[in-house]
Amino acid sequence: MPLIEISATDQKDISFLHKADEFVKTSGLVDLQVNGFRGIDFNTPGLSTETFEHALEAMLASGVTTCLPTIISGSEAHLLNCLADLENARNDSALAKTMVAGYHLEGPFLSALSGYSGCHPVQAMGAVNPEMYLRLQEAAGGNIKLVTLAPEIDGSLEFIEKLVKDGIIVALGHTAAGVDKIRQAVDSGALLSTHLGNGTTSKLHKNDNPIIAQLGEDKLYASFIADGYHLSPEILKVYLRAKGSERVILITDATAGAAAAPGRYRLGDLELILGSEPVIYDQQTSRPVGSAVTLDQCVRNVMRWYGISLEEAVSWASENPQKLISSSKSNSLITEGERTVWWKEEKDGWKVKAAQSGKFLFSA
Repeated sequence: MPLIEISATDQKDISFLHKADEFVKTSGLVDLQVNGFRGIDFNTPGLSTETFEHALEAMLASGVTTCLPTIISGSEAHLLNCLADLENARNDSALAKTMVAGYHLEGPFLSALSGYSGCHPVQAMGAVNPEMYLRLQEAAGGNIKLVTLAPEIDGSLEFIEKLVKDGIIVALGHTAAGVDKIRQAVDSGALLSTHLGNGTTSKLHKNDNPIIAQLGEDKLYASFIADGYHLSPEILKVYLRAKGSERVILITDATAGAAAAPGRYRLGDLELILGSEPVIYDQQTSRPVGSAVTLDQCVRNVMRWYGISLEEAVSWASENPQKLISSSKSNSLITEGERTVWWKEEKDGWKVKAAQSGKFLFSA
């Protein structure tokens, strides 16, 4: 029974999940940043309903019951095509309507400085363009729910205020901003740091830098890629202590290589080469440019590294992103229906044995 669509009369057929003593039931995982999955790139135009469902089924199998497909910086024409294709595929799929709560626009209003731009195409990045954003929002059917930007970019602070007024969650990322500019962005309504510790240069001022500035802002949640490559477990431990358990959010920032076999994949115009590790490196700098981790693996990682409980680890990947959403005006981001994961402890950690998103159930 890998994936079934259940009705009210079918609930008795899955009653074993609620009764089995070996299972631990938690709320469903929420991935706020996923660029692709199981061989499917959301940043390449031409996404079909079938390929979208292929990726979503694999996400559900990893315990993700709600997600935000993420589009990174690109030309306006490219972004329009990607968002329109995502929205068309979502409208044609009951599974996508259930699991996809909106879209995450990461760029193009980010820092183009060396080290900060990450794998984003520098030529596509620049000052805030509100008119362009409105065109993108229209292509997305009004479903862009999270925007990551750099607060030092021209027009950012006024744009943050407008987005927040419209119920959009604003995150800070790929930014070279110092303490003062980060504080101004938070005062304007920013709520989240995107993959904090990544998307920065390795040459930072020891005190006044974007990582320290965001770690010190108690109003900011912070998302982290707990794959052991984007941040070492030792560095992540320090960041977690600074933010406090109640403001930590786990994400995958997954690319098409997640839950896929080693090989060649794409992130927009960028070719990715996935080996045996769940991370993709820049061949020249040896720095990570893409993740191939799954969110259930991130949960297992932090449990193993820090000796925390399943309950606390899941709260970072489920309850905390839901609290972030509830603290904004985007309460509709989490769609209706049961969002549940059943875990079983095995020799190599807790594994997802079943996951339900609305009327769709995955069972291993």
